[in-house]
Amino acid sequence: MGSIPETGLFFDATCRVGRRAIVHPGSFYETDVLLERMKACGIGEALVYHNMAREYSPEVGNELLAQETAGHAELHGVWVALPHHTAEFPEPEALVSRMKLAGIKAVRMFPAAAEHNFSLEAWSCGELLESLEHCRIPLFLGMDQLGWNDLFELCRSYPALPIVLTEVNYRMDRRLYPLLERFPQLRIETIGYKVHLGIEELCKRFGAERLLFGSGMPLYSGAAAVSMVRYAGIGEREKRLIAGDNLRAMLKEVRL
Repeated sequence: MGSIPETGLFFDATCRVGRRAIVHPGSFYETDVLLERMKACGIGEALVYHNMAREYSPEVGNELLAQETAGHAELHGVWVALPHHTAEFPEPEALVSRMKLAGIKAVRMFPAAAEHNFSLEAWSCGELLESLEHCRIPLFLGMDQLGWNDLFELCRSYPALPIVLTEVNYRMDRRLYPLLERFPQLRIETIGYKVHLGIEELCKRFGAERLLFGSGMPLYSGAAAVSMVRYAGIGEREKRLIAGDNLRAMLKEVRL
């Protein structure tokens, strides 16, 4: 087993800030509290999106995000995106320009019927996904938002689009492995992947480059997420990649 990554190396791929419609018991929403929890867990940086962008309006939430992250260099904003056809959201070209001005290098989507209710198919999201692919902007998608066949078609249709799968679980390997074998741009975020020796086997089969550390704070525990990486039976280099170097490398490849 490799040594434990030092404090501050961890770069969290999955955090959120801002008031929620429902605050779960034991959860929180204040940015200052998030920063305190990050420090306590040894997390040096985090990608964050605004709860209002998911639960109310992406345009409103994305604007509010700038207020929450202002003055906090360790917090890097992630915008929630929609297709533009209903004029609720900018057209792809305008979106990319606005992301460049705001220093945003990653997006999330919530296409499920119970959330933003749109299709990832080309007739709906093709222009948006092509723009993200062209700029190498990472797209974060939860397994609660799409099915396995949808994920397959997305990876096949946009082979240069970095895709990070979140909201994973411990019973997915038989579906996940064929996709990881076929699509090198597909990565998974760690917090939901509570498979016995799962991180170790993924590193062995596909390389540590396919995993990104994420905590899911404030809904989930940052300490538990860090421990999954710290105490995995893998080498020091692999731990450093998962803890933050993979995410840093992805963001450096963004072309804005």
